[in-house]
Amino acid sequence: MIKNVNPGIELIIVSDIEMTASVEYADFALAANSWAEFQSLEVTASCSNPFLQIWKGGVKPLYDTRDDARIMGEVAKALGDRLNDKRFADYWKFALEGKTEVYIQRLLDSSLTTTGYQVGDIMAGRYGEPGAALMMFRTYPRIAFYEQINDSLPFYTADGRLDSYCDIPEAIEYGENIISHREGPEATPYLPNVIVTSSRFVKPDDYGIPLTAEGWEERTVRNVALGWDKVKQTKNPLWEKGYKFYCLTPKTRHRVHSSWSTVDWTIILDSNFGDPYRMDKRLPGPGDHQLHMNPQAAKDMGIEDGDYVYVDANSADRPYIGWKPSDPFYKVARLMLRVKYNPAYPYNIVMLKHAPFMATEKSVKAHETRPDGLAMSEGTGYQANLRYGSQQSLTRDWSMPMHQTDTLFHKQKTAMQFIFGGEADNHALNTVPKETLVKVTKAEDGGMGGKGKWEAVETGYTPGHEGDFMKRYLSGETVKVKK
Repeated sequence: MIKNVNPGIELIIVSDIEMTASVEYADFALAANSWAEFQSLEVTASCSNPFLQIWKGGVKPLYDTRDDARIMGEVAKALGDRLNDKRFADYWKFALEGKTEVYIQRLLDSSLTTTGYQVGDIMAGRYGEPGAALMMFRTYPRIAFYEQINDSLPFYTADGRLDSYCDIPEAIEYGENIISHREGPEATPYLPNVIVTSSRFVKPDDYGIPLTAEGWEERTVRNVALGWDKVKQTKNPLWEKGYKFYCLTPKTRHRVHSSWSTVDWTIILDSNFGDPYRMDKRLPGPGDHQLHMNPQAAKDMGIEDGDYVYVDANSADRPYIGWKPSDPFYKVARLMLRVKYNPAYPYNIVMLKHAPFMATEKSVKAHETRPDGLAMSEGTGYQANLRYGSQQSLTRDWSMPMHQTDTLFHKQKTAMQFIFGGEADNHALNTVPKETLVKVTKAEDGGMGGKGKWEAVETGYTPGHEGDFMKRYLSGETVKVKK
């Protein structure tokens, strides 16, 4: 995106509440209110929660900021003024008037699980805490498909049933017309994206793409059906080239996605390398980002706990298409972070937490030239969480064809009506971290200034370097029970 897409875009405008990399690379940044500063009502709910919440901030905005909806409305109005077309402003009428409750009421009225609720009643605390209300499911906790099973109501499918066979032409073409298993498009030691089935009803079109194709586009759309007896004899060419670690990127408990990644105490608590004094000036901020790794897997590659490592994904398209080792941006984009031994992870599994603030050209220049080594961009104040690279250096989206069909029939997510085609967030094309294979290579020693071992491994209390006391503690021998 940053290397190959953004340079071809004439104008990039970003709305955000923090100085993110998106803001640093934008032409204009429109400052939004934080959740506590909202001047109009907002609503949120989740399919995994039995409740909804409506709220408005109680803190007066500290700076010249706007609610997100108002920002979009004002931009639209400005465009309409230039074009002499009032429809731009009419579309955002209630956002511009600060009456977002009108939109929220429309949502409540159109959804089966909120019909009958009034915004004013919810905010007045009629159903519990002010601003909160239970979604009107038939059960608590929620039992999925309760009405369909107990009341014989139709399922939200084209024929009202749960079918084991799908006759959509695309499904037949892609080999997904019956329930079957596909290997991942990348993270598998076997043939990527292969459909594991021996069914005579599955006869997909492979479009003539050879089994040796390594490009992500080809592997994503190629449809090959093989029985397990044949699949287990196949090999993933990436695995054979040394990409033998499944990389997971789950969310962290210390941040909200990427939000608040540059708050000092967030950085300090987010890894095992937090240090408010930054004794090692290699740290990009008062902490560092880490890669959890099985101790034996790391030792087998000569990687010590606390060492810096490079983590590389498929070189055909990452960290960006067309990269060369001599590219100045390749140094910026190649992911470097610290290894943390963690015996909880299997031998071929590594994990780094989701969405740290990425390295940019400016943050790398600052890290390499500032006397204090901070990865803080000159001019913008952007603070990177990594010396080099980002999570996006490894991951990418896998736009599976069956998630994009115009014939996909389903219930709309916010109303009792049926639609065809994809719908965010139900069918959004998001990156799939569990489908990433990576290789790990040592970059620098973990000791102070890049010399020797990270000091913590000498204490005898860390995984992979347990001293006698730690071994006795783990086996329960440090506690004596007197009867």
